[in-house]
Amino acid sequence: MAWSNLPIDLLHCISSHLPVVDFLRFSVVCTSWNSGLANNAIRRIKCRPSPWLCLPSNAGEFSDTLTFWDLTMKKEDGDVDCYLRFSSLGSHIFGRRCFGSKDGWLVTLDKTVLQPRLFNPLTKDEIYLPSLFTIPKINGIKSSPNTPLTVMSSFIIMKSIHPLPQMRKKIVLSSNNPFGTAVVVYGFSKLLALAKPSDHAWVLGPQRPPYHNDQFEEFEDVYFHEEEQMFYAITHFSAVLAFDFEGNNVKLVCQAIQDPLATNTYCRNYIAFLSGTLLKINREIHCIVMEVNEKYKHKTTRISVFKFVPTVDASSCSSSQWISISDLGGCSLFIGYNQTFSLHHTEAPGIKPNCIYFTDHAEVMTEDDIVCDAGLFDLHNDCFQFFVDSDSQCNWPPSIWFTPSLQ
Repeated sequence: MAWSNLPIDLLHCISSHLPVVDFLRFSVVCTSWNSGLANNAIRRIKCRPSPWLCLPSNAGEFSDTLTFWDLTMKKEDGDVDCYLRFSSLGSHIFGRRCFGSKDGWLVTLDKTVLQPRLFNPLTKDEIYLPSLFTIPKINGIKSSPNTPLTVMSSFIIMKSIHPLPQMRKKIVLSSNNPFGTAVVVYGFSKLLALAKPSDHAWVLGPQRPPYHNDQFEEFEDVYFHEEEQMFYAITHFSAVLAFDFEGNNVKLVCQAIQDPLATNTYCRNYIAFLSGTLLKINREIHCIVMEVNEKYKHKTTRISVFKFVPTVDASSCSSSQWISISDLGGCSLFIGYNQTFSLHHTEAPGIKPNCIYFTDHAEVMTEDDIVCDAGLFDLHNDCFQFFVDSDSQCNWPPSIWFTPSLQ
């Protein structure tokens, strides 16, 4: 039998074991394979996951090219095959910055109308969300393009003589289709707002739970639980709320805790579920000001993972606790501006097990800062490995994790 006459079922079986780039090459080997794997057939096939790191550009935001580093490919001296470039993307990416990613889609945002878009670099499909100017209130002030406060995704720039640093968080999605819900963490106070692509405006999300101390409390991360079809949000002091697509049916899963580390402004929490267990990833980012040029320098100095152990009494969460762990069962977690996700080292060859892969996500960061804070932390060996040379590479826009998909 000739290669071109292989049964379509066999082609589908083979292609399901390939990473997405190899699948695309596989589909253009010959015309019969291309027609057999084209259109709807391609979109029904789930390729082997391969985490990509979206790298900063020398042109910053004024570039129509995205460059990714595929972690599943070995990075040898002089080998450039692990870098994947998508060029001529035009308005899909030019003048926009990434503030989220989920399952093959990037969440991008412009500086003028502040309208988030979901963009798939492989298919060039795009979905629009309402402008962030439609968020009802920001600290009691109605936002609009004419107000002195400019909201850009999850950060605010104060237009004054001495502009304040940009405060940025992320946009989290329930799904990558026109019917999903997006949650944005925004503003200096880091509140929540929700919207669907079909909506004309954002609506305010659940309020932060009260904290008994005078410390400033704020939302820091959001995770969408696929099985429960619920969002989970974690605050700076480790309180956890669950809520539905409309921001209703709010449940306090975990009360805020008195954590000495949480008083550190540069200590941030991420939230995820792994094998049904609620996890908190605590990351400490050290920030110093360089004496020579007064630029900021950020570096992740500590990462810890805790699992949530609920109280036996289902009606109370006061006695629940976070237990430190160093074993993720062979999985690794990916944190940063992206939606936190996990991969097992056997399904994504090339990644290390029981590690936390991280990217730039400093509380205060601009294009004038130095150091690309991207790498991994090995929980078993208690050590860091940084991916990029901060002295020789650009750091803007900040890097972000991305898992390519044709769906």
